Amino acid sequence: MGTTRWIPILMVCAAAAGGCGHAVQTNVEHFANLTDGGGYDRGLVICLSGAGGLTGEVDRFRQGLLDGGIPCAIETFEWSSGWVLGDQTDLSANKEKARQLARRIEKYRQEYPKRPVHLIGVSAGTGLIVWALEDLGPDYSVDNVFLIASSLSSQYDLSAALKNVSGRLYNCYSAADTVLALLVPLTGTVDRNSGDSGGLHGFRPPENADGQTKVLYEAKLLQTAWEPKDRAYGHDGDHLGGTQPAFVRECVASVVCPPSLHAEPSNDAAAATVVAAAGQN
Repeated sequence: MGTTRWIPILMVCAAAAGGCGHAVQTNVEHFANLTDGGGYDRGLVICLSGAGGLTGEVDRFRQGLLDGGIPCAIETFEWSSGWVLGDQTDLSANKEKARQLARRIEKYRQEYPKRPVHLIGVSAGTGLIVWALEDLGPDYSVDNVFLIASSLSSQYDLSAALKNVSGRLYNCYSAADTVLALLVPLTGTVDRNSGDSGGLHGFRPPENADGQTKVLYEAKLLQTAWEPKDRAYGHDGDHLGGTQPAFVRECVASVVCPPSLHAEPSNDAAAATVVAAAGQN
């Protein structure tokens, strides 16, 4: 769905009632496998939609990852209430849902301690990812994170989240994103700030950031601006352009969960893989 179709959705919700957020429930905790139910012995990718969950972005994530040859299990965290404005503005509900995401990550880590975990989210869903990272228990972490068109404040302090990322936190942003440029200033960022979003011009360390925070940003935060060449992958610089399957395939799949990171699952499954490969030679 293009940016122009987001505008009426947000405006209708805003006009209907400033209290849309009060309708949001915190019991939206369903994790659904988007593939065939397998792949957990090779790793896990969890995908989060934006506010409202109305635009098919998770399905596009799934398709792009599969097109990129990802062997992992791919799950969606169905966190949205279906209300665009409510999802964007109900901070307490969103942080409760983020805690549920953190518990899911920890459970997977307990079951598959040596397998990678990656997170991908768009717009308001990126806020839940960051808060889940902050809420992870001691000795838990994820491998890589992709934030696309984040509606989190550009000066939100990412240091606590970055400490629980063993690889990189990739931020894909676009100055051409009219949803973040024109509408989010009216609703506020997902962390309830009045400043600009990290998905518009990138994240910046807080003004009072200490040396350790700056080191974390330099070491683990990798930010990529939209460029016209990305149109070749279906990304026109709009709010959901970074969820297009071709963009996910070319620019996300190879980093988030490359097959080279996945050792053979072990035991019988590993042996079957070796035998099948030998039979093709």
